[in-house]
Amino acid sequence: MSKMFEKATSAECRAKIAQHFGHWIEAIGGEKAALPFTNARFVNQCPEPPLNFDNLPKNMTLEALMKKKYQPPRNEAEYIDDPAKLKILYGILMHGDPKSTIRLIESLYEEGRSFVIHVDGKESNDDAFGQLTEYASSRSHVYLVPNHRRIRVNWGAFSMVNATLQVLQYSFAMIEESELSSPLDFHKFVHLSATTYPLKSNIEIRNELASYPLDANMMYLVMKPFHPHPDLFYYYVECDDAVHRIYRLPPLASSTHGVDMYTSSQWFVISRDFAEYLAKAERGTFVHDYIQYSQHMVVADETFFGTVLQNSEFCKTHHNDNFHFLQFDRWESEVEGGERDERKCLSPDPDRCGRSPTTLSKEDFFAMELSDQLFARKFDPNDEEVYKMINEKRFMSASRLRDLSFGNYTEPEITVDTEFQGFGTLIAAKETLDSDIPLCLGLGNNGHYVRLVPCFHEVVVPTLSKGWAIGGAVIEQEVLPNNRWEVGPCSSDGGLQWSIDTAELISTPGNHTSSPHCLIKQLKSSRHGRCLDIQDERLTPGARLQVFPCLNKWHQMFGFGNGLVSPTGSIHGSIPQNILRNVQKKDKDQPSHLCVGVAWRGDERISPWSDSENKFDLKGTDFVPFDKDMTSYLENDQTPPLSLWQDKYLMSIPCSDEKAVIHFVFVPFIEEDLGSDEIENTQDQGGDEL
Repeated sequence: MSKMFEKATSAECRAKIAQHFGHWIEAIGGEKAALPFTNARFVNQCPEPPLNFDNLPKNMTLEALMKKKYQPPRNEAEYIDDPAKLKILYGILMHGDPKSTIRLIESLYEEGRSFVIHVDGKESNDDAFGQLTEYASSRSHVYLVPNHRRIRVNWGAFSMVNATLQVLQYSFAMIEESELSSPLDFHKFVHLSATTYPLKSNIEIRNELASYPLDANMMYLVMKPFHPHPDLFYYYVECDDAVHRIYRLPPLASSTHGVDMYTSSQWFVISRDFAEYLAKAERGTFVHDYIQYSQHMVVADETFFGTVLQNSEFCKTHHNDNFHFLQFDRWESEVEGGERDERKCLSPDPDRCGRSPTTLSKEDFFAMELSDQLFARKFDPNDEEVYKMINEKRFMSASRLRDLSFGNYTEPEITVDTEFQGFGTLIAAKETLDSDIPLCLGLGNNGHYVRLVPCFHEVVVPTLSKGWAIGGAVIEQEVLPNNRWEVGPCSSDGGLQWSIDTAELISTPGNHTSSPHCLIKQLKSSRHGRCLDIQDERLTPGARLQVFPCLNKWHQMFGFGNGLVSPTGSIHGSIPQNILRNVQKKDKDQPSHLCVGVAWRGDERISPWSDSENKFDLKGTDFVPFDKDMTSYLENDQTPPLSLWQDKYLMSIPCSDEKAVIHFVFVPFIEEDLGSDEIENTQDQGGDEL
């Protein structure tokens, strides 16, 4: 018991812990009562048939389910005709400095917008509550959850969910002794943190939300149910501003309790009807019963709203996106010494901790822009530079839309052009262009790991003229499968142009980044639409390159070398600055940029990382051509030709290791109706430039 009481500071909290622990003592010792929630049964009120993820229907995949959309034709659902008439209620959770909250409200306010703020109930936030009360007193569109309903919010506790429920209950005039006598008028409820900020202009926000039905519920969740191991799922109680672990909590599953749980985001955009359902939590509804269970879960905010949505009648109106950009930092278990925030380590295993979103800065602007999301979180309220960048972008977007509506908009000069005639590009290793087998960025015949593979069918290579890639183009039928790429969309800071003279992408620095960053996607292949990706967001050189469903995160956004941070002609990923600073605090040598390259070719002899052994894999036969030719070059301290790495996996390399970094050229595709017999006939023609 003393271990359970170590975070308790009051007699009331110790009594609460003892009371709940008594349930287990009674059940285990008395052998009569069941453990709490062991026999609980819940009713799944979703009208859609449940899916068996161990045996999904043919042609249905988890990847496709994660892209679930709810945007039916306008004659099949209720839409608002004029986006300007869409009424939005923003619910904001805040603690600390009220400056961020006021800035957020000022950025989002226009006619038809209202705001309800919940201020953390701890005494340290009383001054903020007073300042925001004064701010709201002169603004009829701003409301505060009253002082007596403020919740003391703690990391990992149900209080985070409860604070949101207080905002919803206030919005429907369900709180006694409040100035609100009738529910607020709104179509959509947008749930935000005070550390959130809009990336898009208000015009773009309302246009985007109005493009979905009024009953749409936009919430990001993992569509496959969350089934924790029973031995690793615990029952908690909250008191004295801490979360106290009692004993095990039976995890819910449809096979044992009638419903499944889902990992989801606590930030969302939902319909008025679903907001009212959550606020009222009437008897007989799933949410009413689930509250009793979830208040004993850890990090309930990461499962509560998605689980309720998926097990209620509102499941059929779910759209799997919350329009938020977040970039996560290291796990708290990776933090060394006294810097670890123990509030985020609630499991008995000290290596199982939570994590929070990283603080975004100007260096992350390209990632925010490429995410194409409406909002981003989180920001330092004192970082004026990043707010200035975002506001400039929002102003330009709003001005463009207004000018378009009046018919007097002129398109600016294009500074980022990667369309390649609209048909995609071959990404070829420059060193191999005139070799017997030109090598390209590709996947080979199967799999999702990226390799250096032959660019063309064998019969095509003899027809290539010297310098075939410069100013030329390729035809789809001449190229091996899975070698076709699309570059874009790209960020707007800086310039990026394809050079017809060198076939390179020439990048110029912008005001904030060394070059524009782009998504690089597979095109017309077995992995069509997937993005080039640094596996597992690994910061350490030696990570595999793969294609993965596009997540719009930093490890899928690539810049192009111009000699500033990476060699000219290279492709590099940029480590987010806040993550980089955290690593460097530990005196670790962490490169700020990682280039696409090969193992064991450069001066640093970088080896691939072995996940299974958690160390560098010095064999790496899938990465390194360990044969007599390779050995001869290494023994004579010579750089082996890149052609030896044919069919070997590519990986992340420090951009400073120039011999291992691959220099690429980009050769556009053209669309021609060329049959296989015509390809064979090209052998006799010889010398034709592609």
